Amino acid sequence: MTFQGQVLLPSQEALIQRLHHVASYSDQLLVLVGAQGSGKTTLLTALATDVDDSNTALVICPMHADNAEIRRKILVQLMSSPIFDDEIPLAETILRVAPNQSKPLHIIIDDAHLLSKELWAECIILNQVLCAGQRIALTLSVPPAFLADLLPQLPESLRRQILPMSVEPISLPEREALYQTLLRYSDQNPFTPRDIVRAQLEKQNGTPQEVVTLLELALHGQSERKSVWAHYKVAVLGLCSLLITFLIWFGLAQPFSDEPSAEALTYPALDSDEFLAHGQQILTPYFQQRAESLAQALLAQAAIQADPLVAFHGEAPQAEDMNEEQLLTEREMKAESEDALAQAASTQEPIVNSPQAQSTSAAERAAKSKDLNTQVKPMQGFTIQLASVAQLKSLRSTLAQIEGVQDISIAKYKRRWVILVGHYESSKLAHEAAAQLAKQYRIDSPWVRKWSELKGYELQDALPSGEISE
Repeated sequence: MTFQGQVLLPSQEALIQRLHHVASYSDQLLVLVGAQGSGKTTLLTALATDVDDSNTALVICPMHADNAEIRRKILVQLMSSPIFDDEIPLAETILRVAPNQSKPLHIIIDDAHLLSKELWAECIILNQVLCAGQRIALTLSVPPAFLADLLPQLPESLRRQILPMSVEPISLPEREALYQTLLRYSDQNPFTPRDIVRAQLEKQNGTPQEVVTLLELALHGQSERKSVWAHYKVAVLGLCSLLITFLIWFGLAQPFSDEPSAEALTYPALDSDEFLAHGQQILTPYFQQRAESLAQALLAQAAIQADPLVAFHGEAPQAEDMNEEQLLTEREMKAESEDALAQAASTQEPIVNSPQAQSTSAAERAAKSKDLNTQVKPMQGFTIQLASVAQLKSLRSTLAQIEGVQDISIAKYKRRWVILVGHYESSKLAHEAAAQLAKQYRIDSPWVRKWSELKGYELQDALPSGEISE
């Protein structure tokens, strides 16, 4: 049997008859299983040509084809109308046109292992759809490895719906007949003894592709294999040429001459007198500026000893996004650094200092300590810190701004004056009072603090007039 220039063996004709019978009377999805070169494409093409009593669609699935392309190839062969949507499933489209079909449908897909799992599911559903009084027949070809991987993924009900049919190897007489038939069609007569051909055919696995390959070998001979040197000859020659060119250029660019080379520069050792003298010359301006800065610091310290409040010129900035612990730690570290600076300056010999100045400052500090007597600080509850200033002038100005606020307390923390308002049992009450003060007196961010956190704060007695004497 021949079709479209193809030759079919008796075993292949018998298999086509079986495929046609199963497709006509079975309700299962027919899967033709065979290795590469076993003739699956030839068998499916012959099956599509041999079927006359049904409307057949033959699709050879290409690689990397999307679902819409496969649906479009199937539907254009089954439907006379070109109006359809290739984005919807096949079953939905065919159910719409099934009443207009006079013949049963038979869909044949070669290389079905390249289909997506979605199209496989559509084919299984489509196999159960009736058209012209019969189920839609589907025949797909796959390699054995794909079917072995697909079946375990399906449930038992769908697994019984698939009917695999294997392509058996052709027998030795059929191999010889196929070889001689193809040789006669080639119109050539190579001198190859029949015994040698038979021995080669016996070594094969029984696929038609092996017979065709053996015939091509007999007709055209074995192609010469190109050596590795032929592949890389151009690259090696190019590399050698580039190396020779570089050597020639290097020799011309730097010719040999008798001129003496430049002497290498030498530097003195790190511990030599010359190097130390050079370093001292460079660092002398720095040490002079440092000495001037130290003298100015000592002068400023002498003024601080005369009046401790001179070193402060306003409120210290408070970061709004810091929490209470960070602000407290920052202020304590600043106060400690100032104390350390004062202690270090007191150990030095003052540049400008006299017994009269020392006695005057001591008298002023004694007068201030008499005017501001310490009070007992509560250990529980909350209070509101309104301001922290360094000068008494700033303290008086702040007290004048909040005139009318009740329960004001003045505390001294190191060299700063702190204004505290109220005593509250809970944080909620303290925050409500702080919000009221900020709204009424336009105070920026009153600080609610625990009494237990005010370590080192000494409460002072305020005068009835609300001022603190110097």
